[in-house]
Amino acid sequence: MSEFMFNEVLDTIPGCVEVHGKHNVFLGVSIDSRETKNGDLFFALKGPNFDGHDFIYEAMEKGAYGVVTSHEINSPDLPAGVWVIRTADTYKALQKLANYNRQRFGTFVIAVTGSTGKTSTKDMIHSIFSQCMETAKTPGNFNNEIGVPLTLLDLGGHHEACIVELAMRAPGEIHELSRIAEPDMGVITNIGESHIGILGSLKNIAKAKAELIGSLREGGVAVLNGDCSYTAEIKDMVKGRGVLFGLKASNEVIGKDIVNLGKEGTRFNIEYGSREFTVHVPIPGIHSVYNALAAATTALVSGLDMFTITNGLASPDLTCQRMGIIEAASGFTLIDDSYNASPSSVNAALHVLEDIRSTGGKTIAILGNMLELGHIADEAHRNLGKTAIDCSVDILITIGDLACLAGEEAILLGKDPNTVFMLNSKSQAIDIIKTLLHPGDAVLVKGSRSMEMEEISKEILKNTGGSPNVS
Repeated sequence: MSEFMFNEVLDTIPGCVEVHGKHNVFLGVSIDSRETKNGDLFFALKGPNFDGHDFIYEAMEKGAYGVVTSHEINSPDLPAGVWVIRTADTYKALQKLANYNRQRFGTFVIAVTGSTGKTSTKDMIHSIFSQCMETAKTPGNFNNEIGVPLTLLDLGGHHEACIVELAMRAPGEIHELSRIAEPDMGVITNIGESHIGILGSLKNIAKAKAELIGSLREGGVAVLNGDCSYTAEIKDMVKGRGVLFGLKASNEVIGKDIVNLGKEGTRFNIEYGSREFTVHVPIPGIHSVYNALAAATTALVSGLDMFTITNGLASPDLTCQRMGIIEAASGFTLIDDSYNASPSSVNAALHVLEDIRSTGGKTIAILGNMLELGHIADEAHRNLGKTAIDCSVDILITIGDLACLAGEEAILLGKDPNTVFMLNSKSQAIDIIKTLLHPGDAVLVKGSRSMEMEEISKEILKNTGGSPNVS
């Protein structure tokens, strides 16, 4: 975490000093009193289920040198020497300080968004750039109005590049995050049905994602999925350079000669102008090819060499619960892709399950509800039943009122009803899977975030000798 002089803070955030402190340098920034360290500047943020102002005194007891508040606090009760800065909006104050930190170090910032694949793409870009320079990235899913500022506040003078992930649930949000991050390069992985229940149509989703490209400064570079019609069209609004990637020959960066290696991942060639080289990504599935192409394109147009790209893609440090393939000592394979779900990402995961099928073992898909799909929800879940049939899933377990539609559709299409379990709770699924899972089997766990499917992954791995990739 960067240090800030008191005058830097006061010159950056809109506010006034209510209580003067004794320290002129803040050693870091904190928003959680439980994690506050000696010397921090504590921002009291208020959300729907919490109010940081309730923990100001706890932060001071932990050694905070100052607090930023939007409420009046009882100064006689304050420890001596602690700064109190009053501002109208502590969120805006945090964001302004983050933007200041981004500007003062001049770090090269790459922002990644998209309906699916943005976290894995972020991780792959970070892995490549880390081969040759000090590179920071958004940790975990810190991709919102709090997480992006915290990522930028972690930047120091030694960081040469930073990869930030931008999430979106409504129009205008990516514009605001881009205003804070001021990216030099923007990457859009694809446009899909995620949040269509909120935004209404794919066209509206594309418009919201395109806010990233519209926010790029003059000379900025946009990296876009040329095989996705919505992202390809965004190229027309790029002020600087727009580069398309994909499998089609019309793209500037092309993936070709794809070889499925099962559990070992995917090997393919990347063609860029007169150059062509082979890469190996330790993640199965065509979706991983697209994510790797986005990362490789970002690196190629930044001037990085093929050796650096090849090494970076071969060993990305992927965020947990994103297509984590875990081999249990007892002999089965878990695909932990439990963090979130959309129609396209579940389809991709089911194909990965098919790709890693082992001889003699069966495949088991445990699918929870996909949420925020609005008017397409029923159709999208029924389509998963068809995909399960197409991918020859041996046992289908669904959890929730929507996911059961996938089970119903699979049975209508001829799947043996004895191999389909339509359940209401995770505990029921855990009880059933423990009786079905044997050495050689492969099991997929996937569902929307609020379904908390990671609890199933944890239980499946408990006492099996596996290495949980869950938090």
